[in-house]
Parts: sequence; C-alpha cells; structure tokens
Amino acid sequence: MQDLPGLLGHELRNPLASALTGAMLARDMVDGRDSRAVVLDGVLKDLDCMTSLIDGWLAMASDQQGTQTRVDVEELLTKIGESQRVEVVCAPPAFSVMGNVFLLERAIENLCKNARNGGATKIRIAAQHDGSRVDIHIEDNGRSLDPGDVERIFEVGCSRSGSTGLGLHAVATTVAACRGEVRCVPLSGGTRFTISLPRAELARA
Repeated sequence: MQDLPGLLGHELRNPLASALTGAMLARDMVDGRDSRAVVLDGVLKDLDCMTSLIDGWLAMASDQQGTQTRVDVEELLTKIGESQRVEVVCAPPAFSVMGNVFLLERAIENLCKNARNGGATKIRIAAQHDGSRVDIHIEDNGRSLDPGDVERIFEVGCSRSGSTGLGLHAVATTVAACRGEVRCVPLSGGTRFTISLPRAELARA
C-alpha cells in the first residue's frame, strides 16, 4: 500500500490546482494598490508552498531516493531560524546531508510550530556531527511530553492538541526517506526532537 503522504498528495492535488487557479484569477482582477491584493498574494504564496510540498511527497512516494540532493545544514537552519525566529547553533566545520531540502525545511518548521502550539516561548535548534552522522536538535521549553506517548508520537492520529495527528507522521516519513531517523525525548521543562541524518560525504549512493 502506498504510504500516507503519497496517498494524501494524490487526493489533494486536484482540489489544490483548482484553488490555485481561482486565486490567480481573483488576483488578476484586483489592482496592485487594492488592500485585498496583499491578502491574495499571501494565499497564492501558501498555495505554492502546498503544491511544492505535495509534489515532494509524491516524488518521495514513487522514488524515495530520486528527490535527494546535497543539503548544506548551516544554510538550511539559518533560513529556518530567520523565518521561525528561533535560536540556531551550528557546530563548525560546515557539513552537508543528502535529502530533499524543501521537505526537510518543512519537517523542521513543523516541529517548531508544534513546539509553539505546546506553549513554548523559546525554541533552540542545534546541529552537530560525530564524523558519520549529523544530529539536528529542536529543543523547546513548552509542555513536556508524557513518557507514555514517546513510542507512539509519530503514529497517525496521535495528537496532543486535538489536530489530525498527521504532522509528526509526515516528519518521520520525510526523515526516513532521507535515510535518517527522528527521536523524541521529554525534558523536565519541554521537549527535544532529534533528526539524525548521514553526512552527505559518507552516504551510500
């Protein structure tokens, strides 16, 4: 059976394309000086983001390795730090991993957003490597995870906030497609997620 992200991608592609077409037509009808233009531009940006995400899922579902390129970790995390306004620390020297840069960016951003939904006021992303792997830690001071939920936090439907419970499953699927793994550790005052990926220079072809 096709994995869940790929299945959802196929189901969402047609209505998303229709929504994108409608938003583009509406934007063409609005003068650039109209205040509604800003709203429509934001809608188009979000729809473009969703399209890229779905395309990435579909590519990953059909060919798990075909979507991968060399990803500069420091560059990726710096971009996320600026967009999410979180602290980022990268241990030198510069290093890279193999993966889909767009999907990895979405996965880490998803963890940041989950942390905020859990009441976090401080989020820190730190990257380090041990020679063969790169570990990206996303640590927050929000609501601590129940130790009993650690084993199932990445399962479909598992949610602490009443959401669909698909976000963390998508994170785990994305990381697995990049030959990595994601772990969750409850802290006394928050939660730490760790994404572990093989270094690009050492990853097998």
